[in-house]
Amino acid sequence: MKPIFKRIPAVAGLLCMIFAAAANGEELSGRAKAADANGNGVIDRDEAGGPLAANFDEMDCDKSGSLDGGEIRGFFSGAGCPQTAAAAAPAAPPPLSGRAKAADANGNGVIDRDEAGGPLAANFDEMDCDKSGSLDGGEIRGFFSGAGCPQTAAAAPPAAAPGNAASSERRGPPPKSVRVDAVVTEPLSQTVPIMGRLVSLRAGDVAARINGAMSEINAEIGDRVKKGDVIATLARERLTAARDKYQAAVATRRAMVRTAQAQYARTAQELARMENLRRSSAFSRARFEDLQRDAEARKAAIEERRSQLKEAEADLQRASIDLQNTRIRAPYDGVVSLKHTEVGAYVNMGARVVSLINDEDIEVEAEVPSDRISGLVAGSSVRFRLDDGTIHEATVRSIVPLENLRTRTRPVRFMPRFGDGTAQLAVNQSVTVLVPVGKARQAVTVHKDAIVHRGANRMVYLARNGKAFPRQVQLGEAVGNRYVVLSGLQPGDQVVTHGNEALPPGSNIRVLQDRQRTARAK
Repeated sequence: MKPIFKRIPAVAGLLCMIFAAAANGEELSGRAKAADANGNGVIDRDEAGGPLAANFDEMDCDKSGSLDGGEIRGFFSGAGCPQTAAAAAPAAPPPLSGRAKAADANGNGVIDRDEAGGPLAANFDEMDCDKSGSLDGGEIRGFFSGAGCPQTAAAAPPAAAPGNAASSERRGPPPKSVRVDAVVTEPLSQTVPIMGRLVSLRAGDVAARINGAMSEINAEIGDRVKKGDVIATLARERLTAARDKYQAAVATRRAMVRTAQAQYARTAQELARMENLRRSSAFSRARFEDLQRDAEARKAAIEERRSQLKEAEADLQRASIDLQNTRIRAPYDGVVSLKHTEVGAYVNMGARVVSLINDEDIEVEAEVPSDRISGLVAGSSVRFRLDDGTIHEATVRSIVPLENLRTRTRPVRFMPRFGDGTAQLAVNQSVTVLVPVGKARQAVTVHKDAIVHRGANRMVYLARNGKAFPRQVQLGEAVGNRYVVLSGLQPGDQVVTHGNEALPPGSNIRVLQDRQRTARAK
């Protein structure tokens, strides 16, 4: 037991260091700060030693991976995890400002939803921190000042022994409004930028199908049209008359077919009657043979009339098609990019009327050097950057087996996936395709806005249970707007990306929800 007793003064000295010169709250004591190697205001796991290392998980009340002054003092004093003050009894809401009072129509000291207007109405749900259906002076001032929701007193800790500092009530500052982003695992590979462009899968000229004079043009340059919309109309009077003429001809031919059928039926009836008289004295062979030849002639006449009817119906169908083609329709959805004629002009069959571009059904095309083709496989994913700086994903659709002898490149087609809120796209708009050089690997990445520089160290703030805790990280290469994480973070961790400029360890935070989704690199 002697070696143990020898260590007692050392342990006691460490405990004295922890409690010595202790400031109230979560600040480390003066001598405990000496163990804070990275100067982030807390004791990280790799900085802990002795009793701190042996009891680290039990002392880490908020599971932030670090120990603040309150957690250390609470453990060795027996008070346990630090607690915030109890919620105060309901009090009158903070008063409204002079201008806000003018909107308080019912004089109840708050702005109800039906009294809110302008910015108050537009941001009512976000400003209504306590979800009471009304806004008090504190909520309004907190929103417009950037301080966020007003902080109420927390629940008081259980009664402690007399003289225990942990039993005193503490009220923290109001939570700071922040935005967070998740640490993710994603495929990563080295890439080389290749210039490309956006191409439309459907673009070309809409031509006239018949000759005629242009009587109407219903679309101008820049107009968006749907498939089947009438773009222009040719003169219809002459073709309408031609269709009516062929309709009459068809009716005449049908009547002629019916006449021929009736004549054949009468001749066939006489022939059958004569056939029945074959054994009687009234039978005449000459008459019988004449009826046979007459029946054959009548039958042939029916076939002739039917052929004439089909010819007339074909003429009518052609006239109807020509009349239908006087209305020039959009063959697909798109935007009119050019007009090639005007009202009053005479156009021939095949003449261009307008040029149409489908700007929604588009692909990315890039001329990839032959020595980079090996990094592309049909169906694999790549990233590309638009000229506005946003980064999106695309899938390799096809590698065209046609090499340019001069540039030693091959055309590759990619199917893009654009995020919500993407700006208006244009055919032939330039893009930069990030073509992978080698095989992709999985890597943990963090958003670049989460990184805080502290001298030579790189820090992030973890968002856990409404608080922000600093964490030192080691970073690798940059990937778009993210960094590869070598150590310090795990997939799924939530890190503060906006509002992390001056956050004390353990600060209360309020996470804001993005109103608009933006595309980010994967």
